[in-house]
Amino acid sequence: MIHDEKNILLIVLIILLAACNKQVTEEELSGGEWVAKAAYEDGEIIGEPNCYPFEEGFKFKDEDTVYNTTFAEDFSYELIETKKGTEIVFHLSGPGVYRYDIKILTEDELVMEGLGLAEGESCYVERH
Repeated sequence: MIHDEKNILLIVLIILLAACNKQVTEEELSGGEWVAKAAYEDGEIIGEPNCYPFEEGFKFKDEDTVYNTTFAEDFSYELIETKKGTEIVFHLSGPGVYRYDIKILTEDELVMEGLGLAEGESCYVERH
């Protein structure tokens, strides 16, 4: 019976560790400018980027401020952990709120897939 409890504990630990690996942190986002290169659909990098106003570029300045090249201004953002991974919410003063599922592919590549009003938008983004 003790052996079964250890196996269950091990499985739960593995699931928790796998879930933690999906989280995106501010440290991973900071440094350099991120520029959209393509769209991202069903795990594939395809076509033209579709994540206005983030296509021209953005740069994370600190844990709650990002510079947006399209509007040439700073605005706030937050990372929210969900069951699926990490959601990023951009708070723009004029246009409103943009929400995306965000995934880090490599140190210099990420994808954003739109949620809410941004549903259907997506971008494969590279750090420069």
